[in-house]
Amino acid sequence: MFEWGGGCLWCGDDATRSRFDVGPIESRLPLAADTRRRLDELTRWHDQSLDWADPRDPSTWSADECTRFDQAAEELRAVVQAELGAEFDVVYEPL
Repeated sequence: MFEWGGGCLWCGDDATRSRFDVGPIESRLPLAADTRRRLDELTRWHDQSLDWADPRDPSTWSADECTRFDQAAEELRAVVQAELGAEFDVVYEPL
């Protein structure tokens, strides 16, 4: 989940890549409008952790904000998993 500058759901194995190709896939999945909105919100939040002026610098987030983000991402991962069902394996990989 999450890539700088956009997209948060990505293929993690060859079978999924053969079905969806590469790049973010959230727009091609049967997700509720509210879930898509929440994915967009989390993507924007995620992108605030990067110092865009110097991406090599450490994250701009405190440890507490990292924890809050990881909790929100894990909660949304569970929602996405529930919506997609057993055919998909949705994994959150923390920053």
